[in-house]
Amino acid sequence: MTYYFSYGSNMDEEDFNKWCENHGKDKIFQSIFNNIRPAKLDGYKLSFNYFSTRRKGGAANIIESHTDCVYGLLSEIENGDLDIIRKKEGYPKSYNEINVNVERLSDGIKVNDVKTYKVDENKQEKRDCPPTDKYLCLIIRNAIKYKFPFYYIEYLNQFQTKR
Repeated sequence: MTYYFSYGSNMDEEDFNKWCENHGKDKIFQSIFNNIRPAKLDGYKLSFNYFSTRRKGGAANIIESHTDCVYGLLSEIENGDLDIIRKKEGYPKSYNEINVNVERLSDGIKVNDVKTYKVDENKQEKRDCPPTDKYLCLIIRNAIKYKFPFYYIEYLNQFQTKR
């Protein structure tokens, strides 16, 4: 088993399964993401500094920031299923796989050596790329569903979207 932290579209079951269908994979969200728990990643900030041609707007990324944190989902996944996530993340062309430490929101337990994905520095834009309304709403909907802190949901609502 491998721990995985998602903070963007991979938190959304419908979006994940739609990607799987479009790429000839079975709908696997429920089978891949075991023991989903809301978690916090300290030392990073959510950014939309990557333009996704598939999304037609900014896509979620994390950038280092000593004073910020990112909320997302901590999951245990089968090692074999990691290849599906890597493909969906565009690894290694667009996103790099990194190991981070996160804190589960339910009990404060720290989990080390968790895989997540960060946009390759050569692919990052110098300024933010506004996400589409649909994409940002997908992230906000899951933040509400998984009961992220209210202040973080308010933070998400402050991002400008592409019209």
